[in-house]
Amino acid sequence: MTTLVYDAGMLGFQALAPLDAKQRAYSGRSIPDAVLADADAVFVRSTTEIDVSRLPESVTFIGTATIGVDHLPLEALAARGIEVASAPGCNAWAVTDYVLSTLAAWAEARGRDRDSLTLGVVGVGHVGGLLVKRAEALGLRCVLTDAPKARNGLCPRHQSLTSVLGEADVISVHVPKITAGRDCTTALLKEDDLRAVRPGGLIINAARGSVIPESAILASVELDWALDVFPEEPVISEALLQRAWQVTPHIAGHSVEGKFNGTRAVLEAWSAHSGQPLQQLDVHTYLNTIATPELPRGADVWSDVRAQCSLMSVDRALRHALAHHTESAAAFDACRSQYVLRRESKNSVY
Repeated sequence: MTTLVYDAGMLGFQALAPLDAKQRAYSGRSIPDAVLADADAVFVRSTTEIDVSRLPESVTFIGTATIGVDHLPLEALAARGIEVASAPGCNAWAVTDYVLSTLAAWAEARGRDRDSLTLGVVGVGHVGGLLVKRAEALGLRCVLTDAPKARNGLCPRHQSLTSVLGEADVISVHVPKITAGRDCTTALLKEDDLRAVRPGGLIINAARGSVIPESAILASVELDWALDVFPEEPVISEALLQRAWQVTPHIAGHSVEGKFNGTRAVLEAWSAHSGQPLQQLDVHTYLNTIATPELPRGADVWSDVRAQCSLMSVDRALRHALAHHTESAAAFDACRSQYVLRRESKNSVY
């Protein structure tokens, strides 16, 4: 019998996986050895720590229900001949909901004319590219920077990072974690770079915490910060907490549809790998049965985005947890695990 090990937070796993497969769920940042025993495939999320030396020889497939694979030891997995699959773009709509909701709330709080704002997008992959399309459809002016894509002729509107930082009122970061080489994104936005941003601007980071050093954030006293990821995540310093205009516990992509998309993508990859068919679902009926009901739709796109992705209470909950818990990392993880998956501003899964 095939044994599938999966993160308990993977929405729809039990409903999609073959009925004749043995399923073992785990939760937390590591997988117990007893759960891994005799596993054929392991399905994880971004917080799971994979130690290849602990994987049984029976494992031939790792699926991560996330848009990237930078949290996995890819070279060690390849050396073992273990196939790896991810779910690029699975939660792109959810992340763009998060960015647009944050932008709208910030503009209202700061007395800015939302429709006259210029949005700078750093990285125009699945998420950044979709953000540009949605923002421009709403009438916002967008400026873009993505040097790797520009070199390959895939970003004709590319401007330098300095130019984008200088032109934009709001900057949203959407780059992968790359730790070395020409396109390294570690400390991509340093203190010197941030001096180019107009005073009173907003920077949103829903990509990777390592992209912006904490020292640079703390030094940029004339800017507002909306942070969903953090340099030392899951630890958040008191200074960083006080500096940020908005904080959320790495939930920008946590929608019902996004979670289901991620689960389905990696299970479909495993199905192709193993030759075993998945269960068939009426997705609309399934999601409306097991997940948070859809909220009433807003009168227009902006109001709908804010209705579906309201973040003020999430910010308050995280700040309260960090203030009343001696372990910052435990408080962060608890807030993240207790976050109620939201519905998207449109049904993009069907």
